[in-house]
Amino acid sequence: MKKTVVLFTLLLIFCFVISACSSPSDSSKDSATDSALSPPPEPEEESPPAEAVASTRYTREYLVNMMDRYLAALVSHDSSSVPLAEDVKMVQNTKPTPIGEGLWKTASALPTDFKIYIADPKEERVAFMGVMESEGNPVLLGARLKLVDGKITEIDHMVSPAASAMAGNTVPEGLKKPRLALVEKLPDAQKTPREDMLKAALSYYPSLELNDGSIAPYADECQRNENGMTTANNQNPQMGDGAMTSAGGMLTFMKMTCAQQMDTGMWRYITDINQIRPAAIDEEMGLVMVFSVFNHDGEPDPMPIVNIPGLTERKNEWGKFTVPAAHIYKIRNGKIYEIEAMAILDAPYQGDDGWSCTKKCLEDKMDQYLAALAKNDPAGVPLAADAEIVENNKKITIGEGLWKTATAGPTNFKIIVADEAADEVAFMGVIEENKNPTIVAIRLKIEDKKITKIDHLVVHNEKGEPLNPNMSALRPAFLERQPKMERIAREKMIEIANLYYEAIIQNNGNVAPFADECERRENGGIAANDRTGKKDVDIFSTYKCADQLNTGRLSYIADITDRRIFAVDEEKGLVFVFSIFRHNGEPKVMKITGVPGITEFANEWGPFELPAAHVFKIRNGKIHEIEAIGYFYAGTGLTTGW
Repeated sequence: MKKTVVLFTLLLIFCFVISACSSPSDSSKDSATDSALSPPPEPEEESPPAEAVASTRYTREYLVNMMDRYLAALVSHDSSSVPLAEDVKMVQNTKPTPIGEGLWKTASALPTDFKIYIADPKEERVAFMGVMESEGNPVLLGARLKLVDGKITEIDHMVSPAASAMAGNTVPEGLKKPRLALVEKLPDAQKTPREDMLKAALSYYPSLELNDGSIAPYADECQRNENGMTTANNQNPQMGDGAMTSAGGMLTFMKMTCAQQMDTGMWRYITDINQIRPAAIDEEMGLVMVFSVFNHDGEPDPMPIVNIPGLTERKNEWGKFTVPAAHIYKIRNGKIYEIEAMAILDAPYQGDDGWSCTKKCLEDKMDQYLAALAKNDPAGVPLAADAEIVENNKKITIGEGLWKTATAGPTNFKIIVADEAADEVAFMGVIEENKNPTIVAIRLKIEDKKITKIDHLVVHNEKGEPLNPNMSALRPAFLERQPKMERIAREKMIEIANLYYEAIIQNNGNVAPFADECERRENGGIAANDRTGKKDVDIFSTYKCADQLNTGRLSYIADITDRRIFAVDEEKGLVFVFSIFRHNGEPKVMKITGVPGITEFANEWGPFELPAAHVFKIRNGKIHEIEAIGYFYAGTGLTTGW
């Protein structure tokens, strides 16, 4: 009872990102027939292209009826009545669950009139949100089935109590019949291309994270329902709690449109939304269903609030918690009109959804990789059967290269950038190779929690020379989490990282947004904004990051190609990039401006390449720290190795 009150207080009063608007059952769905449930026929001998087969293999009717058949099997507790693959995987409320357990044991009645189907013939998936019974109690179920060759290979269950304390411990009216728009097919004139449907649905999440209603294409009529309660564009809100109403304009907040709510700052308590997994895209209905995980770290406290009369801030008193959620979006003419959402509580803080590799999972994979590297033991990491590796821009065999020569794991100089959105994790730091301290950068691509691609950039130290002292003292900023108000969107961080390279090529420090205190280090040496005051320091390295580029000192760099942005960590403000600096030996003499006593500088190095790795620290939209490593390659035409 207490947890239910907490759930709906959070969802309803603070608009818990669980998107809106549900409607009656799928009126477009015909009753199941034996032929509709039969596996699709095998293709003719002269089969169409694979892409065409994938998009026509199943009909919408077949997928909807397969979901009905699955739900009936749950209630009868008979898994043999549906075509399960031998290696089928099921996850219920973020926990991998054996077939026969979970809802397979507890389902006690078929869905009510509240049922919404999202059928995706192209991806061979079908998703569902509806009310049924578990152990005699009404529950709201979000489900997903993945089919391959007529058999179910993946199953998702999200199960939440349907009864609400805010509805007198009964099922809310919003969970008795879905809103009509959610079960009506779209006229052709209102349909949106599949890619644009997905883009619109996914834009909801950065709109929440950044408290910006302009990011997502909300229709003015957009209405959001959360576990059956209308929490956006509700023109007749029933709060049920006078204290909440008088505490600061919550009635006004609930009456606001979907876009207007985003601009209030009420969502600042959401730290990040990750593990965003599209479950199905139904082009006929204009529906997209998405699973996600909302993390909350208790910051900021209090939350600044704007655009709500009588409310300028709100206490963020809920601490750290995580909420897995499912959303259905109704998209017409490219705009979001309805959002139907559900959520569950009691998930582990920053836990995974049972399918994805979270930030912690990725960081653990890198730590595991570095430990195995030091032991020269590839068997110590979860490598995919077809895993590939490139070291210093050359394809090698796993077990060769650094796998043979590494002799110790990382020192205290260790930066890890984990990107769960891209399933990538990167490392920059110092290890030991042949007993010598060695600077390296490593990138791992993770799929299904296994390593599929590996990059090593190794600055070999064959003479065993001491590294720059700065390589033993990592700048604290690379480890610090950003205050939430200083974070910017992932796409903007990627754009800023790219502008750094453009600024170098154009010899124009104004191209990139450098902070005045920006400091660039290269293989440990301070290359820009050196404030140590040492007498023997290179004059150019004392210039600020932007000012140095304006001098023309880096005009010997002809181009910077193969920029591969592997990992972005919005929480820490880090971007990790591999690239190749190209040098053609021109100009022979660089023209220098703005440096007292120096008007030109000889370019004596000739043509060469410099493969590099950079980590950028970005705060408030500006580059504050740059950590770079690279090695000299005599010659030209170097490729990435991929």
